[in-house]
Amino acid sequence: MNEKIVPVHILTGFLGSGKTTLLNKLVADAKERGLKLAVLLNEIGEVNVEAELLGGDVPMAEMLGGCICCQLRGDVAMELVRIVQEHRPDVVWIESTGIAQPLDIMDGVAEASLYARVALSGVVTVVDARHLLDRWRIGAGRTLRLMIEQIRAASVIVLNKTDLIGTEERNELLVALADWNANARIYSAVRSELDAGLLYNAGNPLPPAAREPHACGEHCDHSHDHTEHRHEHLHDHVNALTYYWTRSVDSEAFEAFLARLPEGVYRAKGIVTFSDTTGQFLFQYAYRESDFMRITPQNTVHDVAVFIGEGFSEADLRAELDKLSGL
Repeated sequence: MNEKIVPVHILTGFLGSGKTTLLNKLVADAKERGLKLAVLLNEIGEVNVEAELLGGDVPMAEMLGGCICCQLRGDVAMELVRIVQEHRPDVVWIESTGIAQPLDIMDGVAEASLYARVALSGVVTVVDARHLLDRWRIGAGRTLRLMIEQIRAASVIVLNKTDLIGTEERNELLVALADWNANARIYSAVRSELDAGLLYNAGNPLPPAAREPHACGEHCDHSHDHTEHRHEHLHDHVNALTYYWTRSVDSEAFEAFLARLPEGVYRAKGIVTFSDTTGQFLFQYAYRESDFMRITPQNTVHDVAVFIGEGFSEADLRAELDKLSGL
């Protein structure tokens, strides 16, 4: 039970936003820090030329020929489990194709946590400032809706290519970003150039990094000295909580707990051992309905619960889980 939990980060953003450039910087930064970083790469085509850029010394899995959030969604859990068990990395980054839906990728990470000790630790969305501004001014379209979904899922937003817009346009975008996602940290960049440590939060293996003041727009009227405030609310937007049980729980108490989950919890799944019956159970929760199935795994599987949603308090949910565990 002392096996470490590997933090997993999702790197998303629309086509051409600068994700791969940023990923290369993350790889170089991890090497400098002495961290073993592994990468899952997704490409909509049959060949991923980006993999060649990362070098052969980085543990890597490639998912080609489809989008990670639809055709290949079932593969992400399998590949994530494989790469963690084979290479024992300190941290994993998943770079999704530019047309991926972040919530579905988060669901794939949740699935993986049933079979390996991994936990989603953050979603970094890279935004092409010029492209977003142009799409936003048009005011409609599927591309804009997808870009906003990727922004809403982020714990960190990198407003990239800011050299292609003016100061007023940048401020206009910052107001919009804060409206779409008031809880994400926002960093401006050119060519994805920024301190890689800023993309990790306190739950990860990197040492704490100095936080750039949160970028605010013209309507900002609060102090910029609020790093502690941002940390407290970092995961209270679109988030995923992974909880590993240390003991069995009462089945009736657990069902009652699921029944009173906040409306913001969209999905939950996991493996649980009940104190009042034998065996392990796989549970699924969606749209306020839950389902249980007894399982007989051939190998050891950990008891774990994963909750994905928007706007719920991780601290409150974790406290209820601790109470169920008798902690």
